[in-house]
Amino acid sequence: MSDKTICFCMAVTEKQIRDAIISKKLKTVEEVSNATKAGTGCGGCKVAIQQILDSINK
Repeated sequence: MSDKTICFCMAVTEKQIRDAIISKKLKTVEEVSNATKAGTGCGGCKVAIQQILDSINK
């Protein structure tokens, strides 16, 4: 698992996103955004958030 920054606007890392998805059983980008604030700035990281969701919720 990487700890690289996914959302630069809100300084949210991949680890923070993965931890939130797993612990809160999140299923959508909107749910991840509500829980972590990732994707709520410019929105440029929403594709990356979806890819993380897809990799976890296979």
